[in-house]
Amino acid sequence: MQLDTVHNRFERRLIDLYAAEPDLHTLPREVFECVDAAAANDMVAYAEFHLDSSEFRAEFSRIDPDPERRARAAAAFLQHSRSHPFWSKDPAFFGERALRESDFFSDEEFMALPIAQEAFLPSGAHRQIAFVIVHEGYALSVSAHRALGAPAFSDAERDRLEELRAHVARVYRHALERSVREMPPMERLIHLCPDLTPRQRDVARWIADGKSNEAIAQLLGIRLDTVKSHVRQVFEKLGVDDRLGAALAVHRRPPFTRLPPMWTLPGSRWSPAGLRTNATAGSPAAASGND
Repeated sequence: MQLDTVHNRFERRLIDLYAAEPDLHTLPREVFECVDAAAANDMVAYAEFHLDSSEFRAEFSRIDPDPERRARAAAAFLQHSRSHPFWSKDPAFFGERALRESDFFSDEEFMALPIAQEAFLPSGAHRQIAFVIVHEGYALSVSAHRALGAPAFSDAERDRLEELRAHVARVYRHALERSVREMPPMERLIHLCPDLTPRQRDVARWIADGKSNEAIAQLLGIRLDTVKSHVRQVFEKLGVDDRLGAALAVHRRPPFTRLPPMWTLPGSRWSPAGLRTNATAGSPAAASGND
């Protein structure tokens, strides 16, 4: 009966995940609640690894309150993460599986690992289970953690995490698309055509809103001849022939040929103004978890 209750709670949470229609800003918290329903844990981590740059950012459902200890743990994790593909979250190694640290290390072996001694044990962390998803130049890692002394994650919990992986992969794709659709025109223009000057972006924005050259000149407080010059430059840089083509480019053309690190996008929760940010893969600074 208890197992049925756990599974029913997990299935209800999956329905809530889809109903929430999250974007990239709200998805981590939705995933945390799904993992909580799938497997008892003390903390969940949600990390995006940008494959082109090797940068990453991670958000945690609960964080160590000691900032110095967090920084030391982050630096130690970065130093030792390539010692085993489980720690580096290698997508080829994980495939479509959810994997546990206990699948590869006995308790005695784990306690002797440098990554355990320097990154996990100082915070009292031990048990881990994770899955990895690759999409649009990113490896997304979701992992659940338990404190020292807790039992290993069970086979039933592993199976629920593997089921969750398929749903998160689908929702992550939709969240990414939703985030791109919701970009305001000026933000889209920055990524769509980086060669546009700020004034040309202003002109392109008003073209996309259906304004005439005369109206744009009045709105921006510049001469009509100057507007006409900017319009020609906008057409050339966007690779279009007329105002309709420019408007369609602004509103409908995908803003990226390849997605940049999400934390570089204006307004992103991963930005310095976001909820939580971590160091890049090449830096020992870290895992600050700003509230």
